[in-house]
Amino acid sequence: MLQPASLTTSGPRRLRALAAGLLTSATLLSAAYAIDVNQVIQMHKLKLPPEAIIASINADTQKKPLSLDDVKKLKKEGVPQAVIDALMPQKSATEPEPEPEPEPEAEATSTVDPSLSDAERLKELQRKVREQKRRAERIEAQLASYEALLAQGKFTEAITSFNQLLPSEQGRETELNPDSDVAYIARAQFGFAEALFGLGLYANAMNRYYELLQTPPDENPVFETAFNRFRECIKMISYDGVPGELGNHYVGKFSQAFQDSYHYLVGRLHYKGESHEEAQLYLEKVTSESPDYARAQYVLGLIAIEDAGNEDEGYDFGKLIKANRFFQSSITLSGEGEERNELSRVIDLSYLALARIAYKLADQIPGSYDAAIYYYRKVPANSTNYIDALYESAWAYFLKGNVRRGMGIFHTLDGPDWQNHYLSDTHLLEAQVFLNNCYTSLAQQAVSRMKRRYLDLRPTLVDYLKVYRDDLYSPVIRRKLKNGLDLPRPLYLSLLSDIRFYDLYSRLAHYSREVQSVEANRGVFGDDLTDLLLVRAKELESGQISVSSDIIYTILEDRLRELERLEEQVTEMEIEIDTQEADKLEEEIRSANQEGQIADEATEAKSQETANLLVGEKYLTWPFEGEFWADEINNYRSYLKSQCKEEE
Repeated sequence: MLQPASLTTSGPRRLRALAAGLLTSATLLSAAYAIDVNQVIQMHKLKLPPEAIIASINADTQKKPLSLDDVKKLKKEGVPQAVIDALMPQKSATEPEPEPEPEPEAEATSTVDPSLSDAERLKELQRKVREQKRRAERIEAQLASYEALLAQGKFTEAITSFNQLLPSEQGRETELNPDSDVAYIARAQFGFAEALFGLGLYANAMNRYYELLQTPPDENPVFETAFNRFRECIKMISYDGVPGELGNHYVGKFSQAFQDSYHYLVGRLHYKGESHEEAQLYLEKVTSESPDYARAQYVLGLIAIEDAGNEDEGYDFGKLIKANRFFQSSITLSGEGEERNELSRVIDLSYLALARIAYKLADQIPGSYDAAIYYYRKVPANSTNYIDALYESAWAYFLKGNVRRGMGIFHTLDGPDWQNHYLSDTHLLEAQVFLNNCYTSLAQQAVSRMKRRYLDLRPTLVDYLKVYRDDLYSPVIRRKLKNGLDLPRPLYLSLLSDIRFYDLYSRLAHYSREVQSVEANRGVFGDDLTDLLLVRAKELESGQISVSSDIIYTILEDRLRELERLEEQVTEMEIEIDTQEADKLEEEIRSANQEGQIADEATEAKSQETANLLVGEKYLTWPFEGEFWADEINNYRSYLKSQCKEEE
């Protein structure tokens, strides 16, 4: 009778403690699943989290001792020590059971019928724990087998397998419970995304990673690896969305390298979303040791410039000067060797930004033109920003008074290598230089070239925008024209070279290819999964199509405003030319009246001398004699001399 009495007095407490111990042990159990060293290495290369790899290892009930070569191989591949330890067979001696908590939560026994006796309740609880253990083993085995498919590169099979395990968006029930199986669902979702990534379906994969990242890191065992993959996808398809909940997570428990990557990306997404204050908060957290530091400094510099004002309202020159430090830091702390090569575009853009700041400061500090030219020349000839740097440096030369260097650059830009670039101001400035040096006829020729090459495009552009205003996607991208009305080639090429259009078209082309790829694999994926993947890709594609007309219209409207501005400037230029021509004619008449009739021979000789002068000193647009190299372009000079009569 002593035993029943003992159960009667302390049974409920002991029962709850035992239940807690059993439930805790159940969460640590894994299913039987064979895994070898090579599979572990493949999982590590796929950037699966160590926890997921260890769970797969624990499923193997017949672990074999690792050889010294195995351990060396694993360490060489960078496999974490915790994973290597998990591969080792456990010692036969069992570890002592942990001391049960004195008062475990009531939830442990909440599903047991309270009307049963203590012995019956204990038996029922043990049965439920065994069920939970078997369920945990089954799910672990499934996940481990599906993750092994990823390691073997069987991405199509992995997609269909993970999809069967995930709760359906259409309400299809699966074994996983969205409320209680958060970690399992995260692993399955991550595996699904990895398979999509492996097949090159980056838009769908990016969506899956993004969804995973909305869950806080402390509830998400694959947060770090999902973030890294998300960033890879962004790079491939020029994502410009918003951070969502991603920007609200605490990542202090991760390595400094990950924190830097996280803060940079969230900051950049905020910047693209025009939330500059939020962007600045994140970007300022990126440490100088990070590979993203140069990128973060560059974006901070852009924010500082925008804060300094604009052309219409004017600039705060003090703030412009302060913006310099960000671009200087971006250049000087860009690392060395291969790391610096990867940041070459950021470095080029930083030099270009420094040049433009110096150019603008020259309104107040004339000597800044020299600084602007210095930075413009830092942009290398193989850079995609070279043509902008070269063109803008010509203006700097002119404004500082070095006409020969400026004209030499404009000479070059009129050559065949840059004939498709939209450089509408070139001929206007050329005309101004000729006019300033009293080459009236050459100024007239420059104006004529400008009208023919640029201003004559304006009427067609006006008609084009009227006809296609509601749908510029069809004529520009699908090439569906109405009555043959097409965009003139110079304007079309200027549209293609605009970074806003480039980003738009890159995303749209990728989404369209993904739609076609998914549809082509319907027989492999099955109708349900195919339709699910198509929904994601088509949503992204239609979203880009819907904004494409507005983006294209904005770019072409900018071109139209440029042409209208140039038309006004040309009108003013023609008045100056007519005035100079009239002054020259008046001077010739006055001179003739004073000196009398000039002999025919003298007239002919003078005429020949003038002709030689003009042929020798006006610049010939093309071809140059001999060869030239792109990096020598900044060294060309025009030998134009002024023929204006000095005033007495």
